[in-house]
Formats: sequence, structure tokens, C-alpha cells
Amino acid sequence: MSSINGGLDAAVAVVGAGPVGMFAALALARRGIEVTLVEQGPDEVRSEWRGSTVHPPTVDMLDELGLAGPVLREAVRVHELTFRDLELETAATFDYSLLEGLTAHPYRLQYEQYKLVRQLRDALAEEARVDVSFDSAVVGLRQDRDRVELDVDTAQGRRVVRSAWLVGADGAHSAVRRLLAVGFPGFTYDFMSLVAATPFPFERHVAGLGPVCYWSGPHGRFSLIRTPDTWRTALSTRTRAEEHDERIQQPHPEFVADVELLLKGAVPAAEIELTQHQLYRSHQRVADAFRVGRVLLAGDAAHLSSTTGGMGLNSGIHDARALAVALASDAPDVGASVYAERRRDVATRVVQPATTANRQSVDALDLEQRGARLEQLAALAASPEAARSYLVGASMIGVEH
Repeated sequence: MSSINGGLDAAVAVVGAGPVGMFAALALARRGIEVTLVEQGPDEVRSEWRGSTVHPPTVDMLDELGLAGPVLREAVRVHELTFRDLELETAATFDYSLLEGLTAHPYRLQYEQYKLVRQLRDALAEEARVDVSFDSAVVGLRQDRDRVELDVDTAQGRRVVRSAWLVGADGAHSAVRRLLAVGFPGFTYDFMSLVAATPFPFERHVAGLGPVCYWSGPHGRFSLIRTPDTWRTALSTRTRAEEHDERIQQPHPEFVADVELLLKGAVPAAEIELTQHQLYRSHQRVADAFRVGRVLLAGDAAHLSSTTGGMGLNSGIHDARALAVALASDAPDVGASVYAERRRDVATRVVQPATTANRQSVDALDLEQRGARLEQLAALAASPEAARSYLVGASMIGVEH
């Protein structure tokens, strides 16, 4: 694919400077493609919790771009994945070493998303083939058989960005998807989830606690994930979106109940310092099309899934790599169609069923159901072949292209 031709600003325009958009821009540039990256927000990255899980094939992809070094040095490495229950003794532990030979990095990493975003921005700042524009909102989109034109509002006025291809990686509320009138069917969960970060040393109070553990319990799921800077908890609540307002006091009562079950009353949950406490809604949605003409959708602009299992960020980066390979090929039109078909198939056939099933199983409240689920997981973990197969699916190995 040629770099710039026929009065184009770039061969590819990317909308959205989150991890997916920036990975796509960098992957294209490293393949010799000129890119214009447009971001509605300012040139800043807030230190806040979003995602943190980096699955093995995603580490492999970061390594391809020379970005894995800082992540590997700073991230918490997860060599075992454990499932437990707040009221039961059964536990199931899966050993990531079973993935050796399938990936160059047979372990999971926990690394705050905002740190990865900062790292990507630093890399892009040194990449001559990428022009980045912040505070630039996309308000119009036109295309013909040869090019795409974006109307972009900036502080200096409106500009038109012309490119041969456009990538919409601008998140769940994608302006690109809206301007294309692409449907985004699916559903939103009735109840909100809670993420809370704390420096509290859970490892001193919970026997056998590794860096990642998923509990079931009488209120639904409760997870503990260790990152370089903090423990992150995520849990189900019975709070509906229409019932939520900023007057809900910290800590949330269901956080208190779950932590007191976990710590068996050794430390009052209300005394635990929280550095973040945020309710959010979860969705399961897939765009009707990942390609419209010369426009491709990727990441949250194309698909949304429950955060349980950490597949959202990872599948988005897999999208970004796949579209970069497609658009940098000798036949980008064919590659774009293959990208759209394959990545939408992965979203509908793999990610959506897996994340929906994860959410349903960990949110089960009935004690007998929870016990049966744990027994099933323990049986899988006890069989090397079954455990390997389970981890392959949980790690998204084999569906990343």
C-alpha cells in the first residue's frame, strides 16, 4: 500500500487515541504507512482504573512493536489463575505454564491500562509517520470508492482530513459508528458493577492468595487483582443505574459485606482505605458491520463485553494488529474484508459467549450452584489436558488474528 497519494493527508486516518487506536497507528507506521490520528480529548492520561489484564498473545503483540520491555519489567506476572468462593472451601487453580510452546509469554500480566496508554503515546511521539491531533472532534464523514473525508472541529476551527482508509477506534460512544449509521445491538446489564482500588495488604490476611483470584459469593462475583501499585477489587452490586447517584457513600455496602466474608471479620471493611470507588455499567454488544466501504471499526467501537475475564482491552488490541496487517498488505481491499469478517466472527463466536458465560456463572447466588461450578472448575484444573484447553480459551490464544 502506498504512503500518501492524490492529495491525501495520510494513507490511513485513525479516530481515537485510546490503546486500540494508538496501537493501530503505531503498527501501521512500523509497516511504512503514513497515519493521521485524531482524538477528541486532550493530550493527557488520567491515572484511573479501567482495564489491567494483558493476556499472553497480547504480550506477544506488544513485543512485536518493541513495547513489551517496560510492561514485563513493571507488571505483576500471574502464573496461576484461581477460583474460590467466599463461603466454600473448594478452590480451582490453573497453571499458566501449561501454555508453554503456544506463546512466547506463558503467563498473564496485570498492568494498569493508563500506563500502557502513556507508553503508547511516548512511542507515537517519536514516530515520524504518525501525526497526532488532540482536542479534535469528528463531526462529519464522507467517502467514495477512493477516499474518506472527515470533518474535524478543533480549537482553531474546522478542518478536513482526507485518507485512503479510516479506522474508527473511538470507543463505546463512537462518532464514526454513529456517522455510518451502523447498528450496535446487544444488551446492557441491569445491575451496576463496582471497582475499588486499595493499598490494603490482602495477601497478609488471606491464606494462599495469589495476584489474581475470582470468588463467587452470596452477592455475586468478587475479584481481587494485584497490579504494580494497588489491589483492585471488582464486584457485582444490586444497584440499578437509575438508583445510582453520587451520594452513595463509600464504601458500598456490598463491598463491605464481601470483604468481611473474605477477611472473616479480622479487619472491619469500613476501615479499609479506598483510593478509587466507582460504579459502572457493563454491556454485551457487537456492531452490525466492522467494515463500511473504506471504514473499519475496532475495539469498543466495534464490540463491548463484560469486563469479567479481561477480554475487552485484549480483543481490541488484537483488532488493531489484524487491521494493520490487512491495510499494509499488497491487497488492502481484500485484507479489509477479511479483517471485518474474521474479527466480527471472533467477537460473536468467542468473546461474547465467553464473557456472557463468565458473568452468568460468577453472578450465580445459589450456594449449591456455586459449589457445583467450583467442582467443575476443580475437575478441569486437575487434568493437564483440560486445564490447558481452558487456559487457551481464557487467554484468547488462537483467535487473535
